[in-house]
Amino acid sequence: MRNASIFSYSKDNYTKFFYTINKKNYLFKLTFVNADGVSVDFEKGAVKELYIYDLIYNPFLQGYVIIDNTQDVIERYKSSPVGSEFNATIPERGYKVRGDARDLVLLTIIPVDPSTDPYNEQSFNYNKLFGLQYIFCLGNEEDIVTENGKLKKFELVDFDYEILKEKKIFFSTTQLIEKDKLAYLTDSSRRAYTGDAMKKILQIGLQDNNAVFTTLSGSTYITPNFESGSSSLFYSSPNNNTAYDDLMYMFNFHVSNDSGKDFSFLQKDHFTGEYTLQSASKLFSQAFNKTSDSGGQYFIENLSIAGTQDVSNVVENDIKKPLRALEFGETGDIIDVKFFNTPGTVYQEKIKTMLVHSYHFENKSFNINCEDGNIENVKKDFSSLYVNPMKGKDGRPSPNLIVNNTQKTNLNFDNTFLIYEEDSDFLKLSVGRNEILKNALKLNLGVEITVQGGLQRQAGRFISVDRKGNYIDNDFDNKFLGIYFILSVEHTFIKDNQYYNKIVAVKTYHYNDPKINENIS
Repeated sequence: MRNASIFSYSKDNYTKFFYTINKKNYLFKLTFVNADGVSVDFEKGAVKELYIYDLIYNPFLQGYVIIDNTQDVIERYKSSPVGSEFNATIPERGYKVRGDARDLVLLTIIPVDPSTDPYNEQSFNYNKLFGLQYIFCLGNEEDIVTENGKLKKFELVDFDYEILKEKKIFFSTTQLIEKDKLAYLTDSSRRAYTGDAMKKILQIGLQDNNAVFTTLSGSTYITPNFESGSSSLFYSSPNNNTAYDDLMYMFNFHVSNDSGKDFSFLQKDHFTGEYTLQSASKLFSQAFNKTSDSGGQYFIENLSIAGTQDVSNVVENDIKKPLRALEFGETGDIIDVKFFNTPGTVYQEKIKTMLVHSYHFENKSFNINCEDGNIENVKKDFSSLYVNPMKGKDGRPSPNLIVNNTQKTNLNFDNTFLIYEEDSDFLKLSVGRNEILKNALKLNLGVEITVQGGLQRQAGRFISVDRKGNYIDNDFDNKFLGIYFILSVEHTFIKDNQYYNKIVAVKTYHYNDPKINENIS
């Protein structure tokens, strides 16, 4: 379990780490520490750039940090430096880099109220939403020479990820079965649900990693947001597989046990380190509350496009964001936005009927599943799971998923082979229908937005995009404005007081029916 004292902040000890960034007060502290007993704190002034990348398809944050390294100050100083080498933002003793991915980076960025002490006790839930505390390790490094001196760029690698990538745990699903029953079980009875297996892999892979917090450690099995799944496997780790390989193998065959039986996202909380495994349909069900016309549990905020209204006395336009949506002032004012339609050629490559072939070894028979992966059935599922929960005209959003006659008549289709037996119905969903759902989500209407930074913006959550002022309703805004699902967020801190986000998000629907003709080849 994470050592809580590492992330305890007293006003007396942390005043020098207090910074104003984008007119907001933050505690910004970056610490290098390793097992040799070396620990060095860096103030914000020494950090020339910090970049954190959050991607929904990767549970682990990654990035880099660039630190002032004039005169190789990071490693050289053992006592207070003097003369021309002195830089007030650099620690007064050097840091000995081990270079074996066991140099840990403890990063803390928390909005603070200077009137409270300790800073982080104003509200745990507030800090969890608007703050970040994370453990990385140092990866590759690079020297950067500038006119003002030398900088050192360190790659930041999630420490959990590093441990899982290194460690071989020789996992088997039989580790989830009582040992005294194993000898009497068939191979099919030695299966485990993929979610339970992933939980066990994380538990075993990280159990000796005392610096990393996880709700899956020790004897704690209360994980309400880590589903078991519907798909099950009998699996033993190949000799060359690491814990991460085992984890991803199970993840690739995972089918949610929610009613939609769709695919899921594995995520790690940026403040507590807790792992979650939740279906895409569960996330979308909590994006918007139709009854109250408000953002749901996983809705973050509305982002606004500034500009003059179209006419002075225009008929009031439809409001395409949630009527009751959080907004954070100028932090939510969009600096730059790029809109992307669905990429046509890639769409035709990825959005088509998927036939799943399998072989039943006992019956010596082949099976082809044509129904679940049929593109018209997939469109119905896509609409039900990822479109209907959204906000639309008269409560009826329209899916952005065109199925033309070439797709409907299966002149454009694909095949995949499932290595497991015929009776693995949920596994067929994982490699067939759910792969189409993933692609349909990923390739939908997209935006790339640049705004002032906020740590509350995370992959796997929802935002809305709307215009300030009145405008005439039009087909473009029907597909452009509304609720988006965040695929990735870039957090970039530069200089002493600037922080920006670049958000990539997708929208699954049109606010109003675009009446697109699908009866073409």
